[in-house]
Amino acid sequence: MTTNVIDPAASDTDAVEEFCARWEQAWNTHDGDAVAAMCAQDLVYDEPALGRTVYGPDSIRGFVAGMAQSFPDYSFTRTGLYGEVTRRAVLVAWRFSGTHAGTGRRVEFHGDDRLELGEDGLITAYRCLYDNSFVVKQIKGEAAGA
Repeated sequence: MTTNVIDPAASDTDAVEEFCARWEQAWNTHDGDAVAAMCAQDLVYDEPALGRTVYGPDSIRGFVAGMAQSFPDYSFTRTGLYGEVTRRAVLVAWRFSGTHAGTGRRVEFHGDDRLELGEDGLITAYRCLYDNSFVVKQIKGEAAGA
């Protein structure tokens, strides 16, 4: 049985941990269907680093497929987990690593997933934050240590 984060505040730490473990596993197995299954039909997916906001679980499913194509060995390592105290929301801090398929260069960076959840425990708003200019510099071999 799957536990959902449904308290008004993310006060059930076991439920928050289980939810975020499923989120991390879905991404790390490159399973777009599993990521999308955690999202509501009215999902708002905002990725300011790429300058785009898209809607619905199909958008995130497509993004996972694109990531797997661009970085076939990508993985995320959770570095922090924070629960909102007044509403159904969590922040997952992570570190990304993967090899860019087009250049063969190793890319590593950190970011945050800000996830707002509906009463049903599905993600209604997902904001992914990181420095895309740093990612591009690594792909081009311009970043220190790249």
